[in-house]
Amino acid sequence: MDIQREFGKRVRDLRVRLGVTQKELADRCGGKFAMQRVGEIERGHMNCTLQTVRALCRGLGCEPLDLFLFGPVKAGRKLALPDARLMDLWSAADEKVKAKMLRVLTELL
Repeated sequence: MDIQREFGKRVRDLRVRLGVTQKELADRCGGKFAMQRVGEIERGHMNCTLQTVRALCRGLGCEPLDLFLFGPVKAGRKLALPDARLMDLWSAADEKVKAKMLRVLTELL
């Protein structure tokens, strides 16, 4: 198994699932993270440091474990990956809106 390629495929899959471009992911990762760097990672041409993994997690809205779950997800296996859109909404909400969101979710569950 070529772990760099598998890791790169996983990053790409999560990015596509999130619905963002390489440039948008680079922006979400923060710092001096460049679009070309995302492309190199996705092609398996870069050996990532822990700092890079942390930045990717920030950009993808996931946990480090999610980046290493290679291959298809088996039925019934839950990912640690939160719904990034929901996380973005939550982060942008004020306390009143968060309270409403919790009430709605509590009713649904």
